[in-house]
Amino acid sequence: MSKKCAKCTKSVYPTEELKCLDKIWHKACFKCETCGMTLNMKNYKGYEKLPYCSAHYPQTKHTQVADTPETRRIAENTKIQSNVQYHADFEKLKGQKTSVAEDPELARIKHNTAIQSNINYWGVREQRTAMEERRPEAPDDGRQVQGSGRRQPGSIENYDPMSQQYGSGIGVPTGFHHPEPVRQAPYQPQPPQSYSEPQPPKQANKGMVCRALYDYSAADTDEVSFMDGDLIIQCHPIDAGWMEGTVERTGKRGMLPSNYVERI
Repeated sequence: MSKKCAKCTKSVYPTEELKCLDKIWHKACFKCETCGMTLNMKNYKGYEKLPYCSAHYPQTKHTQVADTPETRRIAENTKIQSNVQYHADFEKLKGQKTSVAEDPELARIKHNTAIQSNINYWGVREQRTAMEERRPEAPDDGRQVQGSGRRQPGSIENYDPMSQQYGSGIGVPTGFHHPEPVRQAPYQPQPPQSYSEPQPPKQANKGMVCRALYDYSAADTDEVSFMDGDLIIQCHPIDAGWMEGTVERTGKRGMLPSNYVERI
């Protein structure tokens, strides 16, 4: 079925078809209803589904309303009802909602709050505290620094390089005797040894290897559990307090705290 032009009612072919104002026009028939100027899709203005140019577009006019006592009374009642409804909604929502501007600082605080909520929900803090309480105490061999508690793994505080012992620095209890330095035997030349091919290290294919100092139970699905003395291979540090590695005994891989192991 052929399409008809809304202006001349003749058939419209696809090459000359123009769809506008819910009608189909010839491009040459799309003209202003008043002056007959040819229009296009950029400069026409529609009014009651008829095209007009900007100069002859019908101007809408305000309707004159008589100012009578009745109209003034209706307008006053409408204003009072609007104020009453506004104040009622304001009193209803007062103290319940506060508009807060969204900024990077607020987003950071919300993110930290969500992290703390997750920690409290999963009980990570309590589990970590219980694990710290089960941490084995340092051996009491007279070399413990007074008032400093147990020595943290890997600490070099109060380390005496002469005796290669801990507890010889400031804060040693009264009556502690500094051990005599170890006398080394005089140097004696050794006979030359036959050259042999260097043997590859045993841990060459295991990457960075660490030994567990304490037991650790995984607190999340991406962490790994291990026992005191386990070897952790293929270790990769993530940040200052965590690393990723594989427990050689179980073959499981995951995240673990760096202060629970020592590098070997």
